Amino acid sequence: MFLFVSLQAFAQNQRKEVSGVVIDTAGTPLVGVNVRLTSILDTLLSVTNNKGAYHFSNIIGPEFRLTFSMIGHKILERSYPATFPGVTMQLLPTILPPQQTLLKEILINRVQPIVMKEDTIQYNMDAYQVRPNSLLEEALKLLPNVQVRRDGTVIAHGKQISRVQVDSKNFFGGEVLTATRNLPAEFIQSIQVIDYYGDMANSTGIKDSEPEKILNIVLKEDKKKVLFGQVTGGGGTVGRYIGSMGINNYNDGQEFSMLGSFNNTNTSLFSYGAPTGGGIRERGNVDLTGMTDPVDGVNTTNSAGVSYSDDVSEKVSVYGKYTFTNRRNRTVGNSVLESVFDGYNIVKQEEKVVETDNINHLMAWDIEAQLNPRNYLKISPSLSYSTVDGDHESNDTIKNSRYRQMISERVYQAGEKMSSPNFDMDVLYSRAFDKPGRKFVVNMQGKFLSRDKLEDISDSFENINANTGLPIQDGAYSFSQLVESDNQNRVGRVKAAYVEPIDKSSILEVSYEYNYTAIDSRRSVWDSSRALPVDSLSLDYTYFFESNRMGLIYQMEQSKRFRYTLGFAVQPLLLQGQTLGVDSITQHRNVNLIPSAGFRLRINDESELSVEYLGTNNQPNFSQIQPIRDLTNSQNIIIGNGELKAEFINRITTRFRQTKMGRNQFFEAQLALNQVQNKIVTNRSNPTSTVQETSFRNSPGYFDARGYYMFSTPMFHNDLQLNLNGTTDYVNNISYVDDKKNFGRNFIYSQAVQMRYTLEDMVETEFNSSYTFNRTRYTLSDDNVINNANSVLFGLAGKGYFSDNWAFGFDLSHRLNTGYSSFVNANPTLLNAYVECTFLANNMALLRLQGFDLFNQNTGVTREVMGTDVLDMRNNRLARYFMLSLNIRLQKYPNK
Repeated sequence: MFLFVSLQAFAQNQRKEVSGVVIDTAGTPLVGVNVRLTSILDTLLSVTNNKGAYHFSNIIGPEFRLTFSMIGHKILERSYPATFPGVTMQLLPTILPPQQTLLKEILINRVQPIVMKEDTIQYNMDAYQVRPNSLLEEALKLLPNVQVRRDGTVIAHGKQISRVQVDSKNFFGGEVLTATRNLPAEFIQSIQVIDYYGDMANSTGIKDSEPEKILNIVLKEDKKKVLFGQVTGGGGTVGRYIGSMGINNYNDGQEFSMLGSFNNTNTSLFSYGAPTGGGIRERGNVDLTGMTDPVDGVNTTNSAGVSYSDDVSEKVSVYGKYTFTNRRNRTVGNSVLESVFDGYNIVKQEEKVVETDNINHLMAWDIEAQLNPRNYLKISPSLSYSTVDGDHESNDTIKNSRYRQMISERVYQAGEKMSSPNFDMDVLYSRAFDKPGRKFVVNMQGKFLSRDKLEDISDSFENINANTGLPIQDGAYSFSQLVESDNQNRVGRVKAAYVEPIDKSSILEVSYEYNYTAIDSRRSVWDSSRALPVDSLSLDYTYFFESNRMGLIYQMEQSKRFRYTLGFAVQPLLLQGQTLGVDSITQHRNVNLIPSAGFRLRINDESELSVEYLGTNNQPNFSQIQPIRDLTNSQNIIIGNGELKAEFINRITTRFRQTKMGRNQFFEAQLALNQVQNKIVTNRSNPTSTVQETSFRNSPGYFDARGYYMFSTPMFHNDLQLNLNGTTDYVNNISYVDDKKNFGRNFIYSQAVQMRYTLEDMVETEFNSSYTFNRTRYTLSDDNVINNANSVLFGLAGKGYFSDNWAFGFDLSHRLNTGYSSFVNANPTLLNAYVECTFLANNMALLRLQGFDLFNQNTGVTREVMGTDVLDMRNNRLARYFMLSLNIRLQKYPNK
């Protein structure tokens, strides 16, 4: 205590002052620096002024410490003794250096939306804004140059997708609809659009055929083990209903799926028959919108199926499916068929009602075995059984411009029952040798198809005087017939190829291919009114087609930027037909010399150009060669020709493709030229006033040119996506009228534009417009008959989100048709709208109230040109109704 009192007394007598200046490394005074003085007896705080100065007074402690701090600068500390003379101390300027802070790195990644590989266009889904709980179908609509129509058809780069794979395995046997309407988009890492040339080409590396377009869905790594499913139920006005359920289990390569659906809203779970593949571009795909319902009539559909895939061992994988479909369709429509003759034409107006009940069972499997590193085996059997029960009723009015005073009125009724079992087997074996690249591959295919058909036909017509409306004497015709037919088709194909590498960049393939088709047809016709057989219309006929093809193909590939292929093949053909019980045998032999060539140039990492030539043959179908008079339609009698030869098709295809990676732009253009030798064409005659007879013959002179382009680019910071699509077709058809050659030149031009705008999670809009011009000109008559038809489509769709749980959507379209027959013409305006709400945990439940075709104008109008025929059709489609539906989706992941 004495010491403390002494120090206090000493300090009171020795109070001091301290001052100084704070500057930065450039010598500039710093304003606002916090200066703190501490000692055993003092705690003082000061802030530098405009000149960077600070000052402390009444300092008691014998020594002190100064701390300097300021945001953006280092914290600095200084210690000073109290040994200075006097009561004031001026410190030297203090330099406060800036604070150098090393922040943790921030990686800014931009996902490349499109990756172009040799035969694959890959879309990386992380680059696209896909809303939660969306399905694959919704994700596909976001991709440039990929369109999804209302019936579920997927069009990618001008071709229809034929099947879908998940991680390179067929999903539900490749069913497109099943995949797009069941796979959640959030599971998908990328979507690949692949030009697939077949298992044979995949094994040999030689691509000598037209590819099919397939989708391969690559799942995210953390989604390869998941159990998910959904259940949907709904009911609406005019008796509309829908129900479906599905469960899918993925477990690192093992997949099990079970699906079922029933509805009368034209909603499909499985596709009915495989879509066209093999490089044929579908017609009518210029509408980039899926707003219109392209399904004619009204369908009631019941479907069920199960799919399974697994790697049963390290060497063997199996995957397959079973599906059941029952579809009942009712179509009410009318049509106008104009047949052009030399100086006159025949016009048939038809009003029809068609009802069909189709049942189909299908079981298909694939078994893949990598027997050892050199031997690979794949076996793909399939078995199907289908039945059809149908009724057709129509009333026709037929006019011949040569006989203006005469009109034929026809009433037609037909009942049909058909059953058809079908069995297919496909076997592929590949053997690799010690020398790298040396291979032997053999592919064997077999098919058996049987069709039993029973038709009960009632056909009657009479000729009416156009002026009086009274029947013309002896103009009545009536014939009731019962037609029973039994067809059995056996198809076989064996192709063996040996591949020998010449050097590091070239290979040579030697191949042999054998094809055959054998058909046995028995047709019995009875006159129902008299219960008597009609021998002149009955048939017992066998048909045999055989070809042997031997070929060489040389392929050179340099640095993966340039590849060319040269080949040559010899193909002897045999077509033979025989009518049993009659000494009548037709036989035709021919030898086709088939060169082939192609090259592909990878101009840079973003562009490539390819040119290919292919030669193929096409045999006549059975209805063209069966040597009978088919009176199923009394107004159009079909006469087969057993002397027909097989067609030979020369096809040249040029394609340019470019992807601007940095701009997310895609451009593709293709031009295909086809020239057909021995083209099978119609030969039509008019023996009476309104009755036509159609036979078939071979003719030179057919060719067609078909081109299309697609361009896609984002605009305005990727918020607006612009897609352009254009097609041009020119077809030089050949036909004969009364044995006179006629050229039917058909020109079709289409242009479509689509703009899609997305504003984060608030609005999604889409505008569509397309124009189609169809012109047909015939050279048979002096006045060159010309038929022109135009079709314009405008469409607008949108979806707005009120909150995280509520949304409203609509789609509006109007089609304007001109040039069609007034009997079928229609300009429908379609409006669909809905409001939906999500609820429960993770928004797994979706309640939707929707109205379809609110203006009640849904009608389908189409035109087909076939030789000298122009067919305009108008059919009913699903009309206005309202529906309330509930969808619940569940997902379960394994414990980690």
